Amino acid sequence: MGIIPLTLNPILMNLQPFCFPVVERKVAVDDFQSPIINLENPDTFLSNGYKAIVREDTNEVISIVRDTYKIVTNSELIDALLRQLATCGQSFKVDASHSFVTNERMRLQITFPELRLRDRESDIALSAFIHNSYDQSEGIRFYFGAIRAICSNGMVFGTVLSKYYSRHTKGFSFDDLGEKLAEARSFFPEIQERINRLELLRVDEQLVENVSTKISKRLAEQCIQEEEIGRITQWRLLNRLTNHISHEMEPHLQARYQENVSKVFAL
Repeated sequence: MGIIPLTLNPILMNLQPFCFPVVERKVAVDDFQSPIINLENPDTFLSNGYKAIVREDTNEVISIVRDTYKIVTNSELIDALLRQLATCGQSFKVDASHSFVTNERMRLQITFPELRLRDRESDIALSAFIHNSYDQSEGIRFYFGAIRAICSNGMVFGTVLSKYYSRHTKGFSFDDLGEKLAEARSFFPEIQERINRLELLRVDEQLVENVSTKISKRLAEQCIQEEEIGRITQWRLLNRLTNHISHEMEPHLQARYQENVSKVFAL
């Protein structure tokens, strides 16, 4: 099954950089105990259960992995995702704001502009985040979050909404993506109630301590002053944090901090 053309649809950003070719190659591993050459067949290396993942167009070695590791390429993943999105009944766009790709890892953000929550200042559109890696830093991950229209702050709804996770040895599927979207939408009243409550609750010293210890002490110092404790709302602090994460941090670091914000603020 071929890849859907990635530059023809105006709702899509250019995804070609995500879809570079990767191949598996044999490697020789010297464990200082057994030879790396098969003496019965001198032209054969003994890999000792390992193989290399190589970027084929540049010949760069990305990682050395166990033979049991099964590659799920970015191309396969994106192809399956776009095909399911095309039949899910919801308008969507591939959002560059929190997407990135390196040889080792990728993160792709899909935004559903018609599935919206709201705070007092801005629409907040539901988003899905898809992760993949070639270096075993993580398996395929799929989870929901949102993007705040007024400032493009990204946030994660990891506490309220269910997650999908697949290790590469177990395969993956987006066959139930429509059901996942319907499930996410059914939680909108609960998420909206939580947002409304955060807009009323004041920041206290315990929350600042939680931000410092569970997210980042430096981030806490940058986003709130001591004299603001008891004066600003928790929602305002959350948006300061997500703004900093979205606009000041390297893309490959954002997900971890966004997930920690989700935990601290119970979103």
